[in-house]
Amino acid sequence: MRSRLDRYQQFLEQEYHAGFTKSEEYDVSGISPDLLKRLTDGHFTRIVFSGMGCSAIVSDVIRVFFDSIRSDLEMYVFNDYEFEYLVPRAVIEDERTLVILSSYSGYSNEPIRAFHALRPLHDRVLLLTSGGRLGELGEEHGVSIARWTLSKPDREYPLFHVGQYFSILVDMFLRLGLLDEDHGPAVRALAENLRTDFTPELRALAADAAARSENANVIMLGSPKWHESLLKLAKMHFNEIAMVPATRNFFHEFCHSEVATLTDPERRHSVLVFSDPEEDDYTRAKRRNLVSLLTAPIPQNANVTVTQIELDQPTFIRQYFTALEFVQYLTLDLGRARETKSRNLISEAAGNPWYHGSTIAAENSG
Repeated sequence: MRSRLDRYQQFLEQEYHAGFTKSEEYDVSGISPDLLKRLTDGHFTRIVFSGMGCSAIVSDVIRVFFDSIRSDLEMYVFNDYEFEYLVPRAVIEDERTLVILSSYSGYSNEPIRAFHALRPLHDRVLLLTSGGRLGELGEEHGVSIARWTLSKPDREYPLFHVGQYFSILVDMFLRLGLLDEDHGPAVRALAENLRTDFTPELRALAADAAARSENANVIMLGSPKWHESLLKLAKMHFNEIAMVPATRNFFHEFCHSEVATLTDPERRHSVLVFSDPEEDDYTRAKRRNLVSLLTAPIPQNANVTVTQIELDQPTFIRQYFTALEFVQYLTLDLGRARETKSRNLISEAAGNPWYHGSTIAAENSG
């Protein structure tokens, strides 16, 4: 099997844009007629997503997308199975709440535990998976299943395909009556829009940021709009592909607490600041002040660099996926600088051998 960085580079150069045009690679034939009727009749006013890692991140993107189009559908996302501490009980118990348990592999233990904990609600639970044990449980208990059927998935790193997952969910949600308007044309158009939105200047900025992030702590800052969706996924790319530590925080909270650690650091810090035209005047002035403080030509800033990424594209999805392309190329350059070999720690720590390199190699050789 080719190295993850070689696969990642091929994905970026040949497959990232194309993924937005493959919104049909899913199957909803496993949804029960009763749940399907309630969906299409507009019974549900709220969705609660649960998943781990990449299986949850697309839910965060969808949630912010729904906010951007002013949808009335309320959404929650939680990344654990102890949901009583993460979502109000009244939300879970409400008959108008649809619960979606997401696990691409179907073997992650946390969604399986959530499945059992939610047994009394199985008539309004939808499993989102490619199969695995979660798919088997759904079939055994008669719980509705929507299946990913990606034709060219990277088995080890599903996070490659968040763009395609997004395009699929937009198509699926329209089909199920959870969206009132067809946004498919705008999503498919990303395949061409990104060719101009991700400018040569942004590519150069990504390379520059990567060079300044070598052997540094990467600190990402953004508003709530970007913190849970973009920065959460960016952190996964830095951690899993470049294999470097990265943190994220809300911009204003960082300025009231963590900025103190940059007073005179011994270790290098690379600060990535994401902003967009919707920021108010107070935030913009505060950001200019922070950048000025951290880039002043004084000895205490010797180990601090700041990169500003302006998300000025005309729509949320063009902002989001242009920024993601920036993050991905920064990740590729940063990963190439070290070429760290994976220890398969994600699979081993999560207790999910489905993602393990040895499992994939054995299946490929067999």
